[in-house]
Amino acid sequence: MRLVDCYEQLEGDYSGVISRLMKESLVSKFLIMFLKDTQFNEFHSSLSEKNWENAFRNIHTLKGTCLNLGISKLASIASEITEELRGGVKRSDITDRVKLLDAEYQKTVDLIKEYSENPEF
Repeated sequence: MRLVDCYEQLEGDYSGVISRLMKESLVSKFLIMFLKDTQFNEFHSSLSEKNWENAFRNIHTLKGTCLNLGISKLASIASEITEELRGGVKRSDITDRVKLLDAEYQKTVDLIKEYSENPEF
């Protein structure tokens, strides 16, 4: 799979990430490193513990990582949840947004794994 095709399927910002990192090889490297990121799982752990402050920190970090990598759709969902947890306080029921996050995260991970098995430039 070509990197640009992966970003197209992710509905990501390929041109933006290329302009920041300058080389497809760097984008590829960091995109594949995303698979090792722990913020998503830590976010869920914090949610189950009702630790809103840590959940905010985790989702905010995930949002930033996604923005830096041009994973726009996942970043947008994470941003909405970030605002609901800003200041370490759960402002409203985020169940539906978390379900959207989970589905988009799984789609993202699946696409990156597919790309990482046969990357093309």
